[in-house]
Amino acid sequence: MRSNIARKLLPLLLIPFFACSNADDSLDEELETSLREIVVQNQGEFALPGILAGIWIPDQGNLIIESGVANLETGTAISKDDHVRIGSLTKSFTVTVILQLVEAGLLNLDDPVSQYVPVTGNGDATIAELANMRSGIFNYTEDGDFVAAFVQDFLRVWPEQELVDIANANAPYFPHGEGWHYSNTNTVILGMIVEQVTGNSLASEIETRILKPLLLDETSYPDTPDLPTPFSLGYGFEPIEEVTFTDPSSSAGSGAMISRLNDLKIWAQVLGKGLLLSPEMQKQRFASLQPIISSPCQDNDPDRPKRECPDYDQYGYGFGKINGWIGHTGEYVGYTSLVMYEPVSKSTVVILTNRFAVGEHVPTVIFREFAQILNPLLGI
Repeated sequence: MRSNIARKLLPLLLIPFFACSNADDSLDEELETSLREIVVQNQGEFALPGILAGIWIPDQGNLIIESGVANLETGTAISKDDHVRIGSLTKSFTVTVILQLVEAGLLNLDDPVSQYVPVTGNGDATIAELANMRSGIFNYTEDGDFVAAFVQDFLRVWPEQELVDIANANAPYFPHGEGWHYSNTNTVILGMIVEQVTGNSLASEIETRILKPLLLDETSYPDTPDLPTPFSLGYGFEPIEEVTFTDPSSSAGSGAMISRLNDLKIWAQVLGKGLLLSPEMQKQRFASLQPIISSPCQDNDPDRPKRECPDYDQYGYGFGKINGWIGHTGEYVGYTSLVMYEPVSKSTVVILTNRFAVGEHVPTVIFREFAQILNPLLGI
């Protein structure tokens, strides 16, 4: 386990790493034009009020794209300083804390989940299988009654155990370890395990172990529906409707967090380099990446409607791979997000939108188009 002294020194050790970002350099004009065209085209196709995108390529330059509005009523332009809900990017924080606790000897990746939380379907799934979405445990956000109750009252407070109980009322997708199905229940449970093992809230552990050491002052795990200012409003549904204020308890360790562009740039780099884990644990994390079948999600029940899982090429312990880049994607009511890091070139991409578009995860669509241009340039 890393000492408290080392943890206190971490911000000082990271200063050179974050300082060398060529903040004043611009990308090649032709490249910048191509990337901007991709953003504008997808913004129009998916009717998004606003998009934020950051591209940082060492020795070649950087680009910040602020396209559209943060508020449809006032027309206020969206800004890189705006806070947004980051949805499932929270999973990468939650699982990082889990891996830190494993390093500290407080958990074992092979521990069955039922050792900590009452799970009636696939309770013998391991912590590792929850972290890499191979537990088979039902995703509570696919329960129709939950969705109806959530949409009826966005401000309702949901105890974590109630979310697990909803999952327990549904049959697992498959025996644990025998498939891949993205499930928010997995990281809600992992957050509950963090709280049980440490005696502290997941929010407190993320704050102490990640946000403070990295000086991510604009990132938070809130306990109310409010967002820090400035923030972009969030939109959803068809016709479009403002859905900014929702209680974060509905997603807990699977999606409760808030952040903004520059903090997520730092997080993408830390996640990709494993700076909060030992080299040995980061190797385990990379080794956990496995090819997946995401369309449709795997489900052995022929009577259940088939679902689309997030679009990853590989997925592991709280992070995934898309077009050779490492990171995570997220969506929440009113918002979608993506952070990606390319380990060889040390390049970073962050994409945020302020509308949830049913049927497509637009940041992933944009990123895959970015990658078609960037990968040959970076020799990937």
